[in-house]
Amino acid sequence: MVFVIDTTGSMGGLIEGAKQRVWGIINEVMRTPAHPSVRVGLVAYRDHGDQYVTQVLPLTNDLDRVYTTLMDYRAEGGGDTPEDVRQALADGVHKAGWSRPIFLVGDAPPHDDYMNEPDTLDTTAQAVKAGMIVNTIECGDAADTGQVWQRIARRGEGQFFRIAQDGGVQSIATPYDARLSELGNHLGSTFTAYGGGAGTVGMSYRAEAAKRQAAAETVVVTAAPAAAQADRAVNKALNKDAYVGDLLQSIENGSVKLDDVKSEDLPDDLQRLSAADRKKEVERRLAERQKIRDEIVSLSKQRDEFINAERRKQTGGQNGFDSAVASALKEQLSRKGIK
Repeated sequence: MVFVIDTTGSMGGLIEGAKQRVWGIINEVMRTPAHPSVRVGLVAYRDHGDQYVTQVLPLTNDLDRVYTTLMDYRAEGGGDTPEDVRQALADGVHKAGWSRPIFLVGDAPPHDDYMNEPDTLDTTAQAVKAGMIVNTIECGDAADTGQVWQRIARRGEGQFFRIAQDGGVQSIATPYDARLSELGNHLGSTFTAYGGGAGTVGMSYRAEAAKRQAAAETVVVTAAPAAAQADRAVNKALNKDAYVGDLLQSIENGSVKLDDVKSEDLPDDLQRLSAADRKKEVERRLAERQKIRDEIVSLSKQRDEFINAERRKQTGGQNGFDSAVASALKEQLSRKGIK
C-alpha cells in the first residue's frame, strides 16, 4: 500500500497519529488468514515554494525503513491552500511502485492551475487501468476538498473518508506495552547479518547491516510512542520479512540452508566454529527467537482483548485515520480475493 500524505503545517495531528498506528494497520493486514506479505510506500507532499514538493519512498518490505521515514516527517509549510496534489498523486501512482491500494490523505484541494502537471482524475484513471485502487481520506471538513476527494475516490474505485482534522487516531495504552517493547528489542538483538563475502569488504558489509538494524531499534526505543513499540514487536513476530539481510530469517523462510552458506559470508563468530558447533549455535539462536515470538504472540492476544474492551466503553464509534484505512483494506482485500 502507498500513502500519499500532505505534510503541511495543518496536518500535524494526522502525522503524529500515523506514527502511532502504522504498525497496527500493517498487523491487521498480516493477521488475515491469507497472511499476505506487506510492502509500504510513502509520498510526502507540500507545494511549490515550500521545502519540497514531494518526497518519495518507493514500496519496500523494509518496514523499519518506512517507520524511520515516517518519524522524520514534520508538519511544516503551507499556510494557504491549495497544495500540489497533482504531482503528489502522480508520484504515488508512477514513482512509488505498483500498489493495489493507494491512500491520498490531506485537507486541501489540488492546485488545478498547475497546467504542466497531470490532472488528478486522469492520474486516477491511469491507476485503475493498471489495477490499482485509489482511496481518499479528507482531514477536516473543507467543502472544496471533500468534493475533489470524493470524485477521485469514485474514479479510483476506492472509498472516501472524512475524519477529524487532527486525524482522530485513538491510541489505547495497555499494561502489556512495556513488556512487548522489551521483547521486540530482544528479538532485534538476535539479528544475524550475513553475506558480502570474505575480507574487509565482507566484514564491512555485515557490520553495516548490523548497524542499520541497531539504528532502527534505537529510533523505536527513543522516539516511538509506547503503543507503536508494542505494535512493532507484534509485527516482528508475525512478519516473515521482518529483517532484511538476516541469516536466521533466511533459514526460517527456507530461502537458504546453513550448509549452503559459504563460511566467508557468515559473521566472524560463526566462521570460527566447526560445522557441527556452528549448526548447534544457529539452532540455539533459532530456538531463542521462537521463544521470544511465542511470548509476544501470547501477550498480544491479551493486549488485543484489553484494547477491545476499552473501545467498547467509548462512544461515538471510530472514524479516525487508522479505522478508515482498516475499513478500506478489509473490503478491498476481500474484493481481490485476499481474506
